[in-house]
Amino acid sequence: MNETTSRALLYGGALALLGALGAAWATTDDEADVMVLLGSAEVQLQAAYLTPERDLDGAALSSRVELIETVVGHLESVERRRPGMAVTAEFRGFAHMLQGEFLAAASCYERARGCEDCEEEQRDVLAFNEARMRAAAGDPDAALRVLAAHRASLDARYGHRRRLEEVKLLVGLGRTPEARARLRVVAADAAAAPMARVEAAERYLELGADADAAALLASARAQEPIADYLLARLKLRQGDVDSCFERLAHAYEARPAEVRRRLREEADAWSAVAQQERFQKFGVTPAAPGR
Repeated sequence: MNETTSRALLYGGALALLGALGAAWATTDDEADVMVLLGSAEVQLQAAYLTPERDLDGAALSSRVELIETVVGHLESVERRRPGMAVTAEFRGFAHMLQGEFLAAASCYERARGCEDCEEEQRDVLAFNEARMRAAAGDPDAALRVLAAHRASLDARYGHRRRLEEVKLLVGLGRTPEARARLRVVAADAAAAPMARVEAAERYLELGADADAAALLASARAQEPIADYLLARLKLRQGDVDSCFERLAHAYEARPAEVRRRLREEADAWSAVAQQERFQKFGVTPAAPGR
């Protein structure tokens, strides 16, 4: 799953709800104040999300801390005015996540899901959020339990998303056969979204199942150009340098910023060709292995 999709699942339920609330509520002064506070909290959460946690010296960035503190103040004010709203609890969970307080975030997402005004699709988003936070807190078994508890609802919209989330957790727990079983379900579904096929391929690559990964990437590359990047990386590892550069060029033409980012972040994977002119035209020179 790419960063945009991740953020949408983590953050999108409450944001979508804001628009509905704005349309449904009467325009009393108090309700207008609530909307202003929630809108401000939304903007400041987004800003805090995009702000590095620490500066170059390793010190906490005071501007980020202040953004989160302001958000918490806004949410406390909203809770006093209109208690029990799902959007308030969800935003509070997001603020906890930004502070590294993952169990508290999970509790907020769980509470938001139980609010009377929580919409059906928002509940699914919140289930994913809670599971991720429990995993981030070091309890992947609890994360799996959350996903299992809401499987019926999740699978109505996000069946493959649920399976892929579980794959990551199962691999981390050493339960590889169960992870592979879920990947086979995604791979066998011709109607699976191209990005789901790409993510399944990435999980296969991590498991060393190169042939399964290559088949999925080939099926997704027409709709998801980043599949070509992954194919290029695989071809390089297999020693097929010419095919590697062909696939890399296709990916770069369609997604230059994302490809450059991946080349920087996955420097070791590209070190064998880092000095070649064909590679350097992509504008990134990876660091030496181990750096």
